[in-house]
Amino acid sequence: MKANHPDSRRGAAFQRSLISMGVLAMLASAQAYAQDSSTQQAAAPSDAPASATAPAADKAADKANDSVVVVTGFRASLNSALNTKKNSDGIVDVIKAEDIAKFPDANLAESMQRVPGVSLARGDGGEGKQITVRGLNSGFTRVRINGIEGVAATGASDINGSTNRGRGFDFSVFASELFNSLEVRKTSEAAVEEGSLGATVDLRTARPFDFKGRTVNFGVQEFHNTLADKTQPRLTALLSNRWDTAYGKFGALISGAFSKRRATEEGYEAVDLLSASNDGGFCSPLGAAVQNPANNATKGITPTACGFGVPRTSDPAAYNNVMSRLDDYGQTVANPPPGSGSFAPRIPRYRRSQTDYERTGLTNSWQWRGKDTDINLDLMYGKFANKRYDNYIEAISFGRTLAQANGKPQTSILASDFNQDGRWVYGQFNAVDDRTEGLLDVYTTKFRQHVLSGSHKFSDTVKMNFLLGNSNSNLNEPTRATVQFDAPNVNGFSWDFRNNPNVPTLNFGMDVSNPNLFSFGPQEADGTVHGQFVGRYLDTTNKLETHEVNLSWELNDHLTSRFGLSQRKNIWSNYEVGSGANGLALPAGVTMADISRQISGFGSGLGGSGVPSSWAAVDLDKFRAVYDIECHCSAVPGSQYNIASQTNRRVEEKIDALYGMMDFNYDLLGITWRGNAGVRRADTTATSTAIINVGGALQPNTGVKKYHDWLPAFNLTAELPKNVFMRFSAGKTLSRPEYTDMAPSVSVSTTSQSVTIGNPNLDPIRAKTYDLQAEWYYAKNAMVSLGYFHKDIGSFIQTVNTRAPYNTLGLPNELLITNGCSITGGVPGCITLPDTEVNISRKVNTQGGPLNGVEFNLQAPFSFLPGFWSNFGLLANATAVKSKITYITRLDNPATPANEQLTKVSDFTGLSPRTYNLTLYYENEKFSARVSSAHRSRYLSAVLGDVNGADYTFVDGSTNVDMSLSYNVTPQLRISLEAQNLTDAPLRYGKDLTRNDTLLYVHSGRSFVLGANYKF
Repeated sequence: MKANHPDSRRGAAFQRSLISMGVLAMLASAQAYAQDSSTQQAAAPSDAPASATAPAADKAADKANDSVVVVTGFRASLNSALNTKKNSDGIVDVIKAEDIAKFPDANLAESMQRVPGVSLARGDGGEGKQITVRGLNSGFTRVRINGIEGVAATGASDINGSTNRGRGFDFSVFASELFNSLEVRKTSEAAVEEGSLGATVDLRTARPFDFKGRTVNFGVQEFHNTLADKTQPRLTALLSNRWDTAYGKFGALISGAFSKRRATEEGYEAVDLLSASNDGGFCSPLGAAVQNPANNATKGITPTACGFGVPRTSDPAAYNNVMSRLDDYGQTVANPPPGSGSFAPRIPRYRRSQTDYERTGLTNSWQWRGKDTDINLDLMYGKFANKRYDNYIEAISFGRTLAQANGKPQTSILASDFNQDGRWVYGQFNAVDDRTEGLLDVYTTKFRQHVLSGSHKFSDTVKMNFLLGNSNSNLNEPTRATVQFDAPNVNGFSWDFRNNPNVPTLNFGMDVSNPNLFSFGPQEADGTVHGQFVGRYLDTTNKLETHEVNLSWELNDHLTSRFGLSQRKNIWSNYEVGSGANGLALPAGVTMADISRQISGFGSGLGGSGVPSSWAAVDLDKFRAVYDIECHCSAVPGSQYNIASQTNRRVEEKIDALYGMMDFNYDLLGITWRGNAGVRRADTTATSTAIINVGGALQPNTGVKKYHDWLPAFNLTAELPKNVFMRFSAGKTLSRPEYTDMAPSVSVSTTSQSVTIGNPNLDPIRAKTYDLQAEWYYAKNAMVSLGYFHKDIGSFIQTVNTRAPYNTLGLPNELLITNGCSITGGVPGCITLPDTEVNISRKVNTQGGPLNGVEFNLQAPFSFLPGFWSNFGLLANATAVKSKITYITRLDNPATPANEQLTKVSDFTGLSPRTYNLTLYYENEKFSARVSSAHRSRYLSAVLGDVNGADYTFVDGSTNVDMSLSYNVTPQLRISLEAQNLTDAPLRYGKDLTRNDTLLYVHSGRSFVLGANYKF
């Protein structure tokens, strides 16, 4: 059946629906495990911070110190998850590996998208990177590893979010094989540390007491991607043992995971969509009523030419068609300015990105268990090393001003066509600057963690838990080198979206596979550019320390009181410097062919005709053999780091917290009522520092912010007849500002009279949350649930522009002395005096808004069917979320003292209104199979002002289909086949909901993993 047949499309949709169901089962199983493991092990810190699990641990200790969770298959892990869900007081979802080191996904984020309400944000190569929980992005979710908070950041291409410098956790850093369980806690509890509006995610590595005795496990896999067309290894190993001694029980475990992968993306980018009037507008036709650009002898601009050798060739009809479009507010303009209302790609280009990465992880765990005391030591190391190669073939002049590099104002419009929505779908031009660009980005994330935890039982009713730990995550980027070759003023360039709205046909007006048609050399006197290079060094570090002690006292059979103290310190630092120039000339005898290579085989799977299959690309190795732009030395002008313009920032948070709470369990009116109620007090002191350039001298700029919060939390579960559970939770929560927003960095533009500053006085985002959920365990190992949640978010943080005199900002006047400007006035185009009113851009606390949602979850084994059919099962979940927040999108400057703020009411950015997961699975004693589908609807990535020519930037909805097969050849040997992204689902960013301009469209191919696992 052909893929484009209507019936095949319906069949594919049905297949995707069935597939995603199986993933949910794994999620439910994980849920059960998290609670089950905490109740069956005497040491509460085994699964989560001692403060969060003390009651369950106390009860388990009374039953059996040596109980362990033994999960041998997918169905068993699902059943374990249901037990967890039943026993929890709040709303908790868990994924448990179905066997040792066996999560069925590329990384942890891929697994977590199976949890109800969790959506996945994908990074380069299509692999999962960060998560959104119930519509709130990764910055609102805290991640704890073995009980303490961790932050892991890594790099990315600019369009996929660039380098992560914030609180959001990058799950791509870690191999999934290192972890036994993932727990997503969606409701607050006084004993659980604050900081999350979305969820608290607990990751737990394996420990020796998780297994019956000596366990040895080895796994080997081969990974293959259809677009990269490369097969690479993935290795795992685990060794664990436990011993009974005269001094108690002792256990030791070590595990490791290693993988190599080449991730490839191909597609189209616009980089941005700008009004045709931006950057000086286009070259006007001969005899136009208003000549653009104006005469300039230095640049060769006359009434007949827009530059030296660049005649005015704009077609009057095509040019006027562009000029007469609607304005930024959708109104017809009688006498529009040049280009108003027509929006063109800033840099239309094709891209191939190739990332070679190595992911390495090690865990080491030691456990000792005595009569009344448990001690656990967990050590972890992770390394995620990347080399990303980006190659572009592009038209650069649409994003250049006349002053910068003789850009758009020298380009003539030969033809233009618009669709019914006002989208500029076809354009043909003369005097376009073509460019081939190469980028090498080398970055490595290293993560280290040490956690010592334990418990001591003073009596049958009194128990203490403690936890001491630290984590250190460092992202180091020694090389981000970009080299560009240009071909100025090429005639006949065109873009054409008429046959494919996502991937246009770009005709560059020249043979882009011929390297000798490009040039690299110094900028000409008239401003014409012949290539350049840009570099960067970056180092970002997160250090987190946690110390906590908790006491539980069982007052009677119905009440247990719990108290705790904790002290945390988080230190974030960021250092980066840049380099670059456009003044180098190739040595004699060196041709463009000598420093170039060919991109070949491009465009398969993009679905567009006219896409070039090859082009001449920068060969960075050959180029560096001529000019070592990474030497950072005087021998290569421009390679030196610009220390004076560095971005050096640091934020230190000290958080002292205490809590008190009461666990209760009563039988009233034939109903068991259980839960907890308590309050948490958190005192935060944030000291933020940034290095600023004051008159050529570097000096620190510092701010201190203190705030205190009382955070009550209440969780109630009613166990009704016929295995129906009703849950209600309420609490107050907060999410702290991003480090980058708090750092008091300063950027002053004297010519545009604007100042961009950080804000160390930001308050956290605070919210009141409410949850109501019903669960029916209608059959053995089966469950259906429906829940409602509401978050009343009291404030938000966003960028706002305001106007005020410069001297009211508390900044040194010496910052005004740049580019020939003076602080005594009299210099045209400068901030004339310190009391000059300037435009200020900074993050501020603004009004928040409500967020409401509904979650549905189903786990349905088909055990009621006869024979073969009883081995099937279905998992399904779906979430619908709606939110409303007021975004400040623009600041007008009328002639009145009060400046008008334009606002837009919209959803939270990153929120998909609808998500679902489906998995259909089959399992018997030998064979296991499942197919899963994960869907998230379109979401907003940015809310824009109409003055920018667009209302929103958004990401299209997507559905990812995965599959897993395994067969137990013997009780010790299992072989497996996994497939990810079976439909090669693309990633598309758009801009403006009416025009639906394509900002980005890439695909990354299908991936297959063949493996074998042996344990004894």
